[in-house]
Amino acid sequence: MSTARARAKSLILVWFDKGRPTAWQRRRFAADVDRFFDTLATRANWCECLSTLIDDRGAADFSMSGRDWRARPSGKGLVVSSIVPGWNFGWQGILKDDVACDILSWLGHYARQYIHRSNIAKALMAVWERNGLVLHPFGIGVTVQCYNDFRPKPSTREIFATAERSYTEQWGLFCEGHRVYRSKWASRNTLDPALHQGVFHFLRAQSLVSAGFELEALAAYDCVLQSLQYFDWSWAPGNPKRDRRDLVRALGLGERAGDRAEHIYFLRNEFIAHAGGWRWWDAGEYLEPDLTTDAGRLASRALRKAADIEPRHRRIDPAPADWALWLEDSFSHVWSAIWFRGS
Repeated sequence: MSTARARAKSLILVWFDKGRPTAWQRRRFAADVDRFFDTLATRANWCECLSTLIDDRGAADFSMSGRDWRARPSGKGLVVSSIVPGWNFGWQGILKDDVACDILSWLGHYARQYIHRSNIAKALMAVWERNGLVLHPFGIGVTVQCYNDFRPKPSTREIFATAERSYTEQWGLFCEGHRVYRSKWASRNTLDPALHQGVFHFLRAQSLVSAGFELEALAAYDCVLQSLQYFDWSWAPGNPKRDRRDLVRALGLGERAGDRAEHIYFLRNEFIAHAGGWRWWDAGEYLEPDLTTDAGRLASRALRKAADIEPRHRRIDPAPADWALWLEDSFSHVWSAIWFRGS
């Protein structure tokens, strides 16, 4: 057993042990964890194509793409399609314990869903920077095609063609012409949970601003910076994982940006995230006329800068040749992003 797989198995068993299983239950579950990873290694040609409709009312009239994903407009909105590993199905009869089969099937489901959502995050940021729209990350509809030993995986082109025929039947054809949009987000590594989560909080902040919740938006902007603190900062001076000024300095955004980040963090702690013990009714006095705009600009710059330096300090391969090995090697990051803490 490789070191990476042993660590992955250990994380799963630590979580399982919180339920206080008997020794017999633990042995059965542990054996199925081994079968789970062994089976994934033999299913390189098992995959799914997930296509999610993002309601944009026809505004996102462009296409963009990467190695195993693409976004194209349909009759009802932008559709993001991803070819993801087939970890979501085919476990009955392979895993011997019913509890293990249920848990590990869900693990495979959430892991392949995370890969798809990382591609949706790219498209959402492209829509924001091009059209100024905040779209819902989970979309309003999905189509799925599965490929396995009984339905062999065809070429990438044919997979996408089949997916397009399927979702066009449901959501219609985009009749007007569309252009290819060349966004840097197409190649940014949103599989890294720090960047993926940063995108989520940034777009949530934009929604809160639009709804008039300025203080709550500031908290979401600060969450962007907090998400980025989970990058590998071992190379940077100071302590970017703990200190907002050190984080901003490592990103090369300047002293004034560091002061702004600390002020937003102060407001989050004193008035937004916790019940303040002093002058809570005057929290608005701390909001300069352009503070929310400046906070949004800071969060956007930090997110883009972190995305652009990520390749130099990469933790997670964005385009693996072997997804089963990728899951083992990246398991601690993926597990913390998709699984249930404290349960």
